[in-house]
Amino acid sequence: MIRLLSILLFLFFARLAAQDVVPDRQVWDFGDVLFWKNDTARFKVRNATEKDFVFLPTYYKEEVAIFFNTRLVEPGETAEIYMVYYTTRKGKFQLDVPLYISSRAEPLMFKLKGNIKGFDPSAQLRCPVVNPTHADENTLEKMVQVEIRNRNTDERIKPDEFAVKESSGKRVRLEPHTEGFRMAVSPGNYRVSCTKSGFDDYLALITLEPYQNKFIIYMDPKPVEEPVVTGNDAGGRDDATADLPLMDTLENEEHIHPDDGLLQSNIFKINNLVFIVDASMSMKRDGKMETLKSTMAILVSALRSEDRLGVIGFSSEAKVIHPHGLVDNKDSIYSRINRLKTEGGTNGGAALKLAYEQAKRHYQADGNNQIVIVTDGVFTTGGMSRKSMEKMISDANTEGIHLSTIMVGQNPDALKLLTHLSVLGGGNNIHILPDANQQSLLLEMVKNQSRR
Repeated sequence: MIRLLSILLFLFFARLAAQDVVPDRQVWDFGDVLFWKNDTARFKVRNATEKDFVFLPTYYKEEVAIFFNTRLVEPGETAEIYMVYYTTRKGKFQLDVPLYISSRAEPLMFKLKGNIKGFDPSAQLRCPVVNPTHADENTLEKMVQVEIRNRNTDERIKPDEFAVKESSGKRVRLEPHTEGFRMAVSPGNYRVSCTKSGFDDYLALITLEPYQNKFIIYMDPKPVEEPVVTGNDAGGRDDATADLPLMDTLENEEHIHPDDGLLQSNIFKINNLVFIVDASMSMKRDGKMETLKSTMAILVSALRSEDRLGVIGFSSEAKVIHPHGLVDNKDSIYSRINRLKTEGGTNGGAALKLAYEQAKRHYQADGNNQIVIVTDGVFTTGGMSRKSMEKMISDANTEGIHLSTIMVGQNPDALKLLTHLSVLGGGNNIHILPDANQQSLLLEMVKNQSRR
């Protein structure tokens, strides 16, 4: 009897608590949509209690992005929630989205539904439209907190040097704040650079969205070099091999490809290449990231020491993976490519901006100046309109910097888009399917572009 009474009391208070968290609606019906543009569903939740509550972290869903104007909601205050549904499927959809709140045991359930009859041409490139009814708020300056962390351990790092610059080149003033920094900035594009002893240098072009109040920089620790074992420390090995460094045989063989030395100088121009590689979560499935890495390794093995190469990765931000320079240390390039991890969203527009800056800075008058983007095709424009992005690509083509695209995986809409961009960029488009033994297609494409 006491147990039954306890259960009834628990259910009563849980229901009472639920009534104190008051959403303005829990269903957003997009209706029939002729041209789907990754539209935004908007909800409001009022705190009718006498205590603060916090929206707890939600489980990652690649197809739904959730944004809050604030996670902490004080008594009597109302929070705004924005949900963006990304899909390539036509037809009716109905999606349940749970949100967990600190004051409730059960999630607050929301539902998105509608009927997609067709797609806007820019649907896969459009950034989430957050709170467009208050467009002026999207340009207001606000305090943004910045943290720098170790990617492997998630521990906070105190950098040796750290700088943030506006797109105009003006330096942003930084204030120390809770083991990190904070800065007064408006939403937009910024260049971030950070150095720390024992870590790879960080250089990225980021886009701060109106809903962001915090930005985290993850730095990669430099790999620990294996000691060289020589002489008597070699453990009784043959004298002929005693002075050779100990090395993982399989790892060494991974760096040997039959294409080494194929780019003869009398046949092929000097290459000035910038690779943009998609490291977003969508690349994790179906072996796409492994295909990307092996495809690039085959090309790198064939490049000459006088060729130039830069590698930029993009997920939610654009980041330099390998600084642009001569191809005189292939092992370093292999290592950096192999350490690519999939995470976050797809800010391809920011990566393109960074790539064109590098290509122009290292332009080879009589060479093959080429930007190559390798992706599964789904990326945002990083704050640019599609028209602006296309103009950037077309203008660079007339200046002798060409864009080629590589589609990894199967997505007909993405393939159509990438083919269009390669035409604007005066380059080529190739389509590589994982497990189809097509990794050498990239090398053949570069050879065709650089042939004298």
